[in-house]
Amino acid sequence: MSEQSGQSNDSCSWLSMPVAAASVGSFSNVITSCVSLARLTFFVFLPSNNKVYNRYRFTKVTIDTLMSKSSLMSSLQMLRVHVAPVGFEVDRIVLPAVGMKADKVWLITHSNPSVDMGNQFVSSIRDKLKQARIECLQTEADRTDLFDTLRALRIIILKEKANSILVNVSVGSKIQAIASMMACMMFKDTATIKPYYAVPERYTSSVAKEEKQETEGLKEIIGLPEYKIEIPSDKLIRCLDLINRKSAGKSGVRKRDLKDSAIEAGLIQEDEKRITNRKRTKELYSEQAAYMSLNKNLIEPLQKYWRFITETKVGTHHIISLTDEGKNALHFLSAGI
Repeated sequence: MSEQSGQSNDSCSWLSMPVAAASVGSFSNVITSCVSLARLTFFVFLPSNNKVYNRYRFTKVTIDTLMSKSSLMSSLQMLRVHVAPVGFEVDRIVLPAVGMKADKVWLITHSNPSVDMGNQFVSSIRDKLKQARIECLQTEADRTDLFDTLRALRIIILKEKANSILVNVSVGSKIQAIASMMACMMFKDTATIKPYYAVPERYTSSVAKEEKQETEGLKEIIGLPEYKIEIPSDKLIRCLDLINRKSAGKSGVRKRDLKDSAIEAGLIQEDEKRITNRKRTKELYSEQAAYMSLNKNLIEPLQKYWRFITETKVGTHHIISLTDEGKNALHFLSAGI
């Protein structure tokens, strides 16, 4: 990594500098669609002489340039894993992976390759990664579906959570780019994960007519911030999954049935004063305590905080149903549970 003026940046430390969102080019529209932020954070080096270098050209970059010092030592035992949705580009996926010495690259391709014009670039990407001796793995997701793309990203992150993950948010469709940035924000507590944006050397003409990639070369790599987006706890996700399964073919699940299933699944905490043998059986659980625990620990947070479920009274029964938001969240959050 070298500064534009060519001066050395030895003995460096990390500095987080606010810059205008427009500094990342057209991708700023994607970021502002994902989170409402007026300014982004741009990672630059602060050399020992305290002079700040704002921009760097891509020369020879390693994974360390996108990681803090605190995570540097632990990275020595990790594999360098890149994740990239496939659109109409090759260099923008391959060159960052080669330049940052990736050990493995995950490609996310469209789930219907027969209608995906970008599918023609997959073989070229795989061949170039093979020549660079970088392992290439592939998974599928609907490139037009934000939540299906998040599902694919979550599966990859869970598989690679012991490694250092870098997500290329500059490739693929805008929906895939938004999903990639959201995944970095949602799952930052699950794995060491960082987003980056690859600036190309030049843009080419129409892909459809000339069958060329949209961009060529690599000018620089920009590290992006990964502000945290809160997600439900595993217990709440399991409860959503339980409601979904029990509601199959119906408008919802009876609250009584959900209570019994939650006890059997261990989602409701035992009352240790009443249960001494630590068995989760509904016979040993008082009805009142069970309903109180269900409401406090599962129903209320899912309904009032997350708005993932509704509770309606039908006759003498209380019916618990998933909202559209709940169904969408479950689509990608249930991966790996």
